[in-house]
Amino acid sequence: MEGARGHRAVPRLGDGVAAGLGVAWLVGLGLMLRHRLFVSHDTMINYAHVWFVSDRLWHGHGVPLRMPILGHGQAFAFPYGVVPWLTAAILRPALGDWVVTLWLVLGVAGMVVATFFAFPELRRSWWAATLLINPALVSAALIGQLPFTWGAALLLAAVACWRRGRTGWAAVLAGLAQVTHPAVIVPLTLGLVAIWLRFEPDRPRLLRCYAVSLLPALPAAWLVFRSPVFQDSSTWVKAANFVTTLAPRALVLVLPAVLLGLRHRVRAARVGPVAFAAVAFLLAASWQPLRLPAAWQALRRQPDTAMLAFVRSPEFEPGATYRVLRVPDFKVGMYQLLRAGGQLDSEFFPESIVRRSWSSPVEYSAFLRRRNVDYVMVWGGYDRAFHINEVQRLEDLAGRPPEACEGPLVCLRRVEANPRFALYAVMREPST
Repeated sequence: MEGARGHRAVPRLGDGVAAGLGVAWLVGLGLMLRHRLFVSHDTMINYAHVWFVSDRLWHGHGVPLRMPILGHGQAFAFPYGVVPWLTAAILRPALGDWVVTLWLVLGVAGMVVATFFAFPELRRSWWAATLLINPALVSAALIGQLPFTWGAALLLAAVACWRRGRTGWAAVLAGLAQVTHPAVIVPLTLGLVAIWLRFEPDRPRLLRCYAVSLLPALPAAWLVFRSPVFQDSSTWVKAANFVTTLAPRALVLVLPAVLLGLRHRVRAARVGPVAFAAVAFLLAASWQPLRLPAAWQALRRQPDTAMLAFVRSPEFEPGATYRVLRVPDFKVGMYQLLRAGGQLDSEFFPESIVRRSWSSPVEYSAFLRRRNVDYVMVWGGYDRAFHINEVQRLEDLAGRPPEACEGPLVCLRRVEANPRFALYAVMREPST
């Protein structure tokens, strides 16, 4: 009798843990909704693209292909994220920037609901609790990975429809998922189909539906390959980023699949708590590598306003291309500069910003000229944070008289230097 009660106590405890985590998620999402701008590692790109698309759309210019105010004039309006960004842009006049925050919360909630819809066997006890601490889910929410949350939710909904025999809906949802985030969801979908082929009784049907779902993703994938962030990155950077981006996010599918296998094959009552403990350890171990300590603070972080003083000053030149080098503001200043009428030499991706050392003033000059940079703005602590020599290269070039700037060298003029930032004007042609 005591053994039976103990056997029942384990899943009941799991139900309590799952309920507690569910409440914690509701509180966390509520805290996110309090922010007009939810400031974290990956959020500002969403606000910027939604603002730009909405502005073009509601001023009668239609849905834009290009976003010339980014990426030295070569950026696309939808390097990814077409489904959430376009729908958010339609509603932005009514909700302002907050629509992006709302869409992020809906994406996170969609991931949770779609996971339990796709894997109903895991809706209770320790299985549900384990899914609620999935590192892919936690990091997506705190870092602000809006396109990924929507892409993952759509893909999980496709899995749910497939398992219920609704193959048409599965193909449509998988297609929308891959269009939303081609760089991550396309390989995840390919891996999912490849693994499921060995279990699927009607393989031709699976392959047909997969081919149909892949068709709309091809133009979206083309935009990824043509984006400045991809074109400007080395092969090594592309390969490394692909692995480090895909591996943690693959847990959105891998974790429920593993839990499902454990639930069906291992009947021991304590396998659920063991799985929960293992995933909790994985989340703790990945907390620092996934940059979650800083992301966690986004729940109470307010947007930095230091850039606003500059864009309202006489030194700011609307329409000019700025290279903004700043550390602690999570790219809020870049968004504020765009809203004020400036342009950026990079996209919002770290790879596009290009944080590196330069072997010579000639190499650095070629970089500034290639990106059509008009001003370089360096905020305090940038060079120390990344241990690079870009500030030194700026000083090397600014120390030369204009008449000495010949051949491959650009001319720099220090426009302003204060405790917060230094601003350099770039003259890409020699003085006459």
